[in-house]
Formats: sequence, C-alpha cells, structure tokens
Amino acid sequence: MHQPSALGERIRAVRRHYRETQEEFGEKIGISGNRVSELENGKGGTGAGVVQALCAAFSVRHQWVLSGKGEMLEKAEKSRDENDLSHRLLLLEERVGRIMGTATTDREETGEDEAVVQVPLYSSAVPAGMPAAAADEVECSVDFPRSWTKGKKNIYALTVSGDSMMDIGIMPGDTLLVEARETARDGQVVIASLNSEVTVKTLCISAGGAVALAPENRKYHPIPVPPDSDFRIMGVVLAAVRQYR
Repeated sequence: MHQPSALGERIRAVRRHYRETQEEFGEKIGISGNRVSELENGKGGTGAGVVQALCAAFSVRHQWVLSGKGEMLEKAEKSRDENDLSHRLLLLEERVGRIMGTATTDREETGEDEAVVQVPLYSSAVPAGMPAAAADEVECSVDFPRSWTKGKKNIYALTVSGDSMMDIGIMPGDTLLVEARETARDGQVVIASLNSEVTVKTLCISAGGAVALAPENRKYHPIPVPPDSDFRIMGVVLAAVRQYR
C-alpha cells in the first residue's frame, strides 16, 4: 500500500478515507474548507492544534500523521471498496484538478525535505517529577512538521515520564520537541540539569533573582535552585505530542 510521503498528502488521505468534502472535513477539525485545501496543497504551515484535532476527530495515529510510518488509524478498519462510485468520482475530481493545475502536493509545492524535519529522539525519558539521571544516547530520529520548529536549528526530542506537568497538558509518554539553548525566560517550560540530574519544569525567576523549577501539578512542590548548585538550562520546550493507544 502506498504511504503518502508528504504531510499534505497524508491529510488528503484521511479525508478521502472518510469520504469528506473539504468543508465537512474542515468543520470537524475547526478550520475552513479553503484552509483544508491549502494544507493538502502544501500552502502554509500546519500547527500542532490542527494535527491534534485531526487525530482526535478521525482516530488517526500521531506517528503516521507526522512521519507516514505505520498504520494510519488507531484501529484497523475495513478497506473501502475501490469500485464504490462515490469514491471513484472523488478520485477523478482530484486528478482532474491536478491536471488543470489547481492542486499540488506538498512535495510539488515546497519539496519533501522542506515539509518535515528529522529530530533526534534521546533514548531516556526526561522526568516530569523529581529529577533523575539522564542518558545522552540518541534512540532514533522522528519527523516533525518544519513549521513546529519555528525556524530553530538546534532541535531535539525527549520522552516524558512522571506526571508533575500534567496541569499544562504534558503527560507521561508525551514526546517533547525542544530547542537546545542555555538561557530561558521566567515562565518558560525548560529542560534543566540540576546537580547533574535532568528534569522538565517551568522556570521561575523571582524579582530578587531567586531561581526555582516549578511543577505544574499541585501535589508536587517547587524545586529551589541554590546559587552554589550546578544548574544549567538544556533547552526550551516548543511542543508536546501525544500518541493515543
């Protein structure tokens, strides 16, 4: 079975599978039909919110949407009959559109390499709880829409363990997209090393300059950062991706 190689192709594949018009499809994921057409044709970036809404509305796997790897749907569904008249008409309409120059794929519009970016995924989970020792081995690379990186160059990914950040939607098992940097602003969610142990927390800097790493779960307490501690920022979290099983 052909796996769509560009993000726009995959969005189109979901819409075709459920036999939705662009207007019907857009209504279910909170965007206009015109915006659906733009996304399918590689015009403009695709935000995390749209991907999450698509996965929730149509039971599509995040991993497949982002990379095209694995199965499209959370649960296997019966294949559509290729002889079905409405499906054949839909395919014919889109093929005619391409012939007339009114539709292009992501690869045709921007090039496949411009649609997604490969991000190294580190093998050890970063705790969203008490800090724990972190490993620096890269497990694999994962594909993210380039628009999610916001033009940043030094990007990596980590998996979350623990529940101390759940009040802002960061859950155990989530994959974090992180910009590697050594500075951050008060209130940003950071990957930080404290005395050689790594954690994900919200950075808090008081008016007097005191630093703490704050959880986003009321059952946990902020972790103070003493002035004489070995403390450094390792990155700022840009996005969190969840795969439903």
